Amino acid sequence: MRHIIPISGKDSLCTAIVQMTINPELNYEYVFNPTGAELPDVFDWLKKVEKKLNIKINYVGKNLEQIIKDYNYFLPNYRQRYCTRQAKIEPFVKWIGKDDATVYYGIRADENRQGFDNKTNPNITPSYPLIDAKIDLKAVYIILNKQDLKPPTFFWQRLFDEVQKDFPYPLDSILDEWQIDILFAWRSRANCYFCFNQKVSELVGLLEHYPDLFDKMEWYENQGGDKKFCWRDGYPCEKIRINKDKYLKNHVKNTIQKINKLRQQHLFIVDNDDFMNMKSCGLFCGK
Repeated sequence: MRHIIPISGKDSLCTAIVQMTINPELNYEYVFNPTGAELPDVFDWLKKVEKKLNIKINYVGKNLEQIIKDYNYFLPNYRQRYCTRQAKIEPFVKWIGKDDATVYYGIRADENRQGFDNKTNPNITPSYPLIDAKIDLKAVYIILNKQDLKPPTFFWQRLFDEVQKDFPYPLDSILDEWQIDILFAWRSRANCYFCFNQKVSELVGLLEHYPDLFDKMEWYENQGGDKKFCWRDGYPCEKIRINKDKYLKNHVKNTIQKINKLRQQHLFIVDNDDFMNMKSCGLFCGK
């Protein structure tokens, strides 16, 4: 029996740490599924994880840009999610082969989401250590902070400065570190920079922090011939570029509203889709 832990973000890394603590005698294999569309921050973090935990991470994936070219530049979207399946899941399943394996997935106790469906791969037994240990989002951040291993926070200084103007006292006096990490990230997951699940504010953040990659996204949108595809329905890169200041202003307003809601309720309530600023493509994408 193989014991495999896919690592792609905060929850999956926390899963690895918890599982290593609970059953340290098992011979774990650690996997990251690269697509070639990750930001460099991600690989810096993975190297740090390997060194600090004294583990080796296997890289098992397929180049997403080549897959897109094979689709004649028809971009992945909500209805055609071929990206995760072909770039991550299929290479991962092929790598396991016919071996019996327990795979430990990073689903938290405070999430309501579907796990891995092993009907087509009965040799893979899914396990969810964070659910079993009742570990929620706050606990994930506490565990990773203690290890100094939280994934890239993609802190957006301009967003923080604009929001701070609305408050007469320092934001770090009313927000915990993990709350600041969520509220002021210009992207919420360490996955593909051109993911179709990004919100408009995240595309603005990419334009500001990695303009060369934003240019590349826009180039892909112009390769579909007569029918033009865009990564984010209704928001082609050209529109993001023209209206970036307007979209950032809206994001500042929304962030202020979230902080005020927090102050009024004295309780940090997490709406997994809205609050985290990004829907997940699956268990292998920045999870």
